[in-house]
This record gives sequence, C-alpha cells and structure tokens, in this order.
Amino acid sequence: MIGGTDIVIPVKGDSEALDACVRIIREYWPQARFENALTGEKHNHYEDLPFGRLRELFVYPDALAETAWDQGEPAAATNSMLYLILSPDSVTVVVDDPETDEMRSIMDSIRSILAMDILYTY
Repeated sequence: MIGGTDIVIPVKGDSEALDACVRIIREYWPQARFENALTGEKHNHYEDLPFGRLRELFVYPDALAETAWDQGEPAAATNSMLYLILSPDSVTVVVDDPETDEMRSIMDSIRSILAMDILYTY
C-alpha cells in the first residue's frame, strides 16, 4: 500500500468524479497503467476501466513503475503511484510527496475539473 499524504477533495462521489481524476492524470502520465486496489484486477488502457464498479484505483505512470510495485521494490521512485479512493462525498488522492512540481500540477488540475458543475449534469 502506498504511504504518504491523503488529499481529500469534496465532491459528489460518483463514477464521473473518479473518471475525471483519471482523465487528468493521463494528461500528465500518457502511458498510465491501472489496478483495482480492491481486487487486484489490472488494466493497461483507460478504455478498459469499469468506472461504475471502481471504488479504489492505483494509477502508475507507466509499465516500469507498475512492475516495480508488483515486485515490492521499496526503492520505487517518489510519486510512482497514485491511489484514488472514491467515497460518497469525496475523492481522496494519496501521494508520496504532494510538494513536487508535477504533483502540484496534477492536484491543481484534479481540483479544477472536480469543481466544474458540468461534471455533475446528467
């Protein structure tokens, strides 16, 4: 499990919020790989993600980082995985170091998209 800092973002906690977070992360990590944190089911592509059934998701920047985590290598680079947790009223993003330039940019972008009303228009 990832350690680090929990960043809790209040939202209407439905699958659209989790989807929006993943879309933002993919802008920064275009080779991202995904794993259902509850079942261990892996997905190599965004299009394969079953958002309606996902509640917790590991996002790796690429296959190399995913392999390092799978092999239990504690020396994996800082912020080599994000842990997204969807709850009824928030999305929690767990990061190793939220103060890096890249992570500040990712988190600012996630906060911006989750604040958009259009995200919750059905």
